[in-house]
Amino acid sequence: MPIKLFSKRIEPALHMSSKSVGNTFYCLSDDLVLSYLPGMKRKGAYEWAGPCPSCGGEDRFIWRTDGRQRGFCRQCGWTGDFIQLLIDFAGLTFPEAHRVLGGTERNRGTNSHHVRRVTGTKQECPAPVPVTLPSDEWCSSAASFLAECQRDLETSPEALLAITGRHLTPYTAVQCGIGWNPADRYVSRRAWGLADVTDRDGKTHSKLLLPKGLVIATQQEGKIISMAVRCPDDRPSGRDKYHQVRGAANLPYVAGSAGLPVVLVESALDAALVWQESFCTVAAVAVMGNRKAVDLGTHAFIEAAPVVLATPDNDTGGGTAWKLWRSMFPRAALCPAIGAKDLGEMHKAALSWPINEDVPTLGEWLQAALEHVGHVARAAA
Repeated sequence: MPIKLFSKRIEPALHMSSKSVGNTFYCLSDDLVLSYLPGMKRKGAYEWAGPCPSCGGEDRFIWRTDGRQRGFCRQCGWTGDFIQLLIDFAGLTFPEAHRVLGGTERNRGTNSHHVRRVTGTKQECPAPVPVTLPSDEWCSSAASFLAECQRDLETSPEALLAITGRHLTPYTAVQCGIGWNPADRYVSRRAWGLADVTDRDGKTHSKLLLPKGLVIATQQEGKIISMAVRCPDDRPSGRDKYHQVRGAANLPYVAGSAGLPVVLVESALDAALVWQESFCTVAAVAVMGNRKAVDLGTHAFIEAAPVVLATPDNDTGGGTAWKLWRSMFPRAALCPAIGAKDLGEMHKAALSWPINEDVPTLGEWLQAALEHVGHVARAAA
């Protein structure tokens, strides 16, 4: 399907902010927005005023409909977009707010989720955090392990299935620090620069677990400084889906180069897929953990991007992630996946038979989202 047709479907789900404009923009009908803001009166061609849903101040709350679709209160200082309005004052969760945005809960003028006056604190912006880097022994051992896990990506059926099952190519895997570990390994902790550990029972452990699964390494200045393993669904009981290798630095995964547009996601594999499907023209950062602040280096990497798209998962955790990301990167444009929880599942659904023409591939989604961001920013300039 032509990208312009997908753009029409994607635009209603996009709302974005621009550093040069400092506001958030939507493609929403006035009727939908005003159904959540009783008592608003028109003050101009593109401006409505009325009681503030936060402080109750009369005629102090302003909602702009000139393509910006953003509200603010001159009295209490509340400011936000339509999604934030629904979350803060209509009592909706992040996924519920998205359904409203997509039109599945519209009810002309008689919406069941009216805004209510509430009090609360704003999301505090966490400061970028310093990172404790692993030892040289750890980095060297991690590099050797990754090289082994990448050696048979094109010849091992199991490895090839694990990679292509995520719609990644072996080339992408190698470039993005991804490999396949075919079986659990227990290696010497000391070889990785780690001391032996003693458990509660007084037993000393000298081995480090490297579990079976997709190995995902984060590199910085040519060194591997973090590593996690996405364990398969048939993993042993009690083992987490994502296993962070002991001794690794705790920081986000980055795919791509500085200076490119950046997409914020929750999954490292989705980040690699973004880089691949953009033909290396878009970078991606996986902020794994919806309450985690980013380190100084990653923060600078994101700030260097000309455009930042935020795509948290379409679930409750994604709502938490979006609040955190928005506080750290106010110019980020919230661009949800279409018809799926995340970009990886969206891409898979778009390529599955029978073809669902309402779901774009990741490449189509990227082009439409970036075109829309540019269009809205130009229109507001």
